[in-house]
Amino acid sequence: MSNTAISLVVFAFAFGGALLGFFLRTVLPQHHLSAESKDIVRVGTAFVVTTVALVLGLLVASAKAYFDAQSTELTAMSAKVVLLDRVLAGYGPEAKEVRAQLRADVLQMLNQIWSEGGTAPAPSAQGIAALFGKVQELSPRSDTQRSLQAQALNIALALGQTRWLMYEQSAAQVSKPLLVVVAFWLTIISSASACSRLKTQRCWLACSSPR
Repeated sequence: MSNTAISLVVFAFAFGGALLGFFLRTVLPQHHLSAESKDIVRVGTAFVVTTVALVLGLLVASAKAYFDAQSTELTAMSAKVVLLDRVLAGYGPEAKEVRAQLRADVLQMLNQIWSEGGTAPAPSAQGIAALFGKVQELSPRSDTQRSLQAQALNIALALGQTRWLMYEQSAAQVSKPLLVVVAFWLTIISSASACSRLKTQRCWLACSSPR
């Protein structure tokens, strides 16, 4: 389920709780609507509101930490891509095909990270393996080229590791039972707040009365 759908479901539960509270306000006996009863409801509601605020704060902090981690890893991956391309360029014209493979893999990774469906698919193992295999197929003719090939292999491995790390972090989602509990708490808050208010008929009369 997408984030937008989850938000709409939670809003529907909260709005439904408010309607339920208005309905209960009209059917509850009068002694349940006394000042003492309302004070007890307000105390309980305040406790639930504080708990929900703490949980939502933790969720926001978790989302911020995830965003910072993804941003840092994306920056590191971009630097590794540029460094790998420079190493291959220094290897010589023999690495032209490997550089073309690198550009194709980068475009594929970008399309996977910012996919239109909202959920990034798993990285293609074939693309990473193909790039690594092409680097291994290079035939160095000097010590300099052998050193550059070894560096390119290390950077390619680190690049694949970072990409898989980003995918595993994005695959981790908020616990569904936690979302259900938070939605239930929001419903209780809306219902209790609406139940402790004046009747809707009085509100409409007050709003429509001439001044």
